Amino acid sequence: MGFHANEGEQPERSVKEVVDRLVTKMYQTLTPAQLDTISDAYILSVLSERDQETLATRFWTFEVNVPVKVSLMRHTAQKIPPFWLEKSGFKKTKMLVRNEEYTYEVWQKDFDKGPVGLGVNGFDKERPVYFISVAPQNKAEKLSVSNVMPSQYALGTMQPGAFTYHDWDGLVLTEMPEQLKGQTLFTTVRGRAREAHLVNAFRKTLTPSSDKPDQTILTWSGDPATTVNIQWRTSPKVLKGKVKYWKAGGSDTLFTDASAFNMEDRLLQNDRFVNRFTARLEGLSPGSQYQYSIGSGALGWSVPSSFHTASDRVKDFSFIWFGDTHFSPIWGNMAQKSIKRHPDAAFFSIAGDLVTTGLHRDDWDELWAHAGPTFTTRPLMPVPGNHDSQDGLGAWMYKEMFSLPENGPAGQPSEMTYAFNYQDALFLMIDATLSVPEQSEWVENQLKNTKAKWKFAMFHFPPYNFEEPYDEIKREWCTLFDKYHVDMVMSGHMHYYLRTKPMFNDKEVASPAKGTIYLMSISIPGKQERWPDEGYAVVRYKDGPLYQHISIKGNTLHYKCLNPEGEVKDELKITK
Repeated sequence: MGFHANEGEQPERSVKEVVDRLVTKMYQTLTPAQLDTISDAYILSVLSERDQETLATRFWTFEVNVPVKVSLMRHTAQKIPPFWLEKSGFKKTKMLVRNEEYTYEVWQKDFDKGPVGLGVNGFDKERPVYFISVAPQNKAEKLSVSNVMPSQYALGTMQPGAFTYHDWDGLVLTEMPEQLKGQTLFTTVRGRAREAHLVNAFRKTLTPSSDKPDQTILTWSGDPATTVNIQWRTSPKVLKGKVKYWKAGGSDTLFTDASAFNMEDRLLQNDRFVNRFTARLEGLSPGSQYQYSIGSGALGWSVPSSFHTASDRVKDFSFIWFGDTHFSPIWGNMAQKSIKRHPDAAFFSIAGDLVTTGLHRDDWDELWAHAGPTFTTRPLMPVPGNHDSQDGLGAWMYKEMFSLPENGPAGQPSEMTYAFNYQDALFLMIDATLSVPEQSEWVENQLKNTKAKWKFAMFHFPPYNFEEPYDEIKREWCTLFDKYHVDMVMSGHMHYYLRTKPMFNDKEVASPAKGTIYLMSISIPGKQERWPDEGYAVVRYKDGPLYQHISIKGNTLHYKCLNPEGEVKDELKITK
């Protein structure tokens, strides 16, 4: 059987539609044990010829103005080649292409001018997905490529030093045959391996949704003195949700309807769909305690919980922040202890890598289960880390988990980078997995226009560490922190604890009044094998779990790093 995709004959369905329908059919006909044992051969046996053709021709499509030779670079470690590759006329050559990590064999096929359609990477999750280069069969003709789908990945040039994966642009090509150099290179992302992933793919959550609301968390997207957002989860059977709330000690009960988002995790076999609800409470009284309860139809109302609005006058406050949490029960236990130890804390932050695989909802289910009631009484204001997105597919699930300020840089995804003020402090919450330079103007405008006494920045990648240089962050953002005197920068990622001396212009300075203190923390165990000196460091620990409590009283900031037992591991006071 050969696969073709001539104009007017292309299958109507998309790869996603075919795989969605196949997964639904598998859930209806296979036991959980059988789902764990499906093979390429089984998948092909249950797919119609039309569906096979869709999977063989609709993963990557484009048009060419002249006849071309397509070179397809397939990772040599992939056990089973894509089912369509040889059948559709691709021939394996003796050529190899290499980058610093992987070796690829080169398959080639000639195509007439017009539409070209290529198939899925396979039914496994082979992260180094294939990539292609295209050249005219007649070198005298000038190639024009158009209507590329998916359209978001740029065309490049096949040459040493070029990258193929946008989610790992530091991984560049090192070796290739002369005849491929200069060809049009189609870039991609490793996340595309998941588009038809079915073999050893199915997962279960330990805490499936029900008709009863759970996973309740608070956030802010507006003024902490007069608003709060409440999010929760139910099964998809529950279509509507609302919050009733009242001032503690008062008699007036108010109601707010919630919006619902139907969240799918296709391969989560015991909880494929859930509804995530968001209710935005506005017009609250500053400096007040409220109680609230969640309702979802016939089940009545949840057990009441409570929250405090911020004062509209400058008062003392404190907050708690964590480094990488990775949905760990060790972190969850520490978080629940921390709020009992510091009932004064107004909110929490996490400096990225909340979970390990950001598009696996079972990871998020574990995070919320381990957190318990921690975020039901105080908002959580996080930033994303590299694990919260997934192989270049973005952090859409993270985004739908939280209702956050939409005041970030123009042209960037909303709610990933944002700013908020609490009392006399500005918090810049920056997604460092997005373009660094494209956020610099926003960072500067926030710092230039604030009247806040205290300035904090939080993002995942630490500018000071012994593992990896972040020269771009230092050049783009740290120079702005110097210019506008940011007090503290909070990060994670490297899985150890660090507090630097005050830094200005990448050099140590005498006092916090003259420079910025850079902090990195870790909420889980994580010993380092290497431990080289870091001259800019004041305090370091190889291991977690640790958390940080920052209190501001008048002109004094009191910083503490503590372990789960509440022992102070690092401490600092800054007075302005």
